[in-house]
Parts: sequence; structure tokens; C-alpha cells
Amino acid sequence: MAIHLNNLAILLQATNRIEEAEPLMRQALEINLAAFGEQHPNVAIDLNNLAQVLQDTNRIEEAEPLMRRSLEILDTFRRQTGHEHPYFQQANENYQALQRAMRSNEPD
Repeated sequence: MAIHLNNLAILLQATNRIEEAEPLMRQALEINLAAFGEQHPNVAIDLNNLAQVLQDTNRIEEAEPLMRRSLEILDTFRRQTGHEHPYFQQANENYQALQRAMRSNEPD
């Protein structure tokens, strides 16, 4: 169910219906947290997706801890398995873009 909610939310986000996407992403995150626990890569992906929506609505400070947590989970996965998760590079790129956006929003 969570994957379907997430896919629908991504579609809504892509069609600029971000306000409708956010609650679906939050629901998908809740489902995966309950099903897999806090350290699962699916939770990391959900956190990153939700953070992307928050970033798209200029809520960068809310997005940052979610993206950072996503990377922490995926890094733990790498340390535990000896393999980089396929989503790690995308999550890292998203986090770097968020960091650049945060720096550009700082007062001069």
C-alpha cells in the first residue's frame, strides 16, 4: 500500500499538486515505519521523498533533517551489508542540492 501512496504522491508532485502529495507521502512513511522499522531503506526513501516535497514548498528547514536522516539510514545499510544502496547516490545528490538552496537563502 505504501508504494502505491508514494507513487501517487510523486505523480501529484510532478503535476504541481504538491499540497495533495504531502499527506500521501506522510502516510506512506507511517506505513513503512510500522512495517519495517526506523532503519529500513524504504523508510529512507520515504523520508527523502517527503523532504523533496517540503523543499518544493520552500520549507527547507523542515526538509533538511529528513534528508539527513535518509542518508544516515542508507549509510548504515552500506556499513551493515558492505554494499551501497541503489538509492544512495540520488539521496546524496538531493541533500547536496538542499544544502546549496539553504546557503542561497542565507542573508548576506
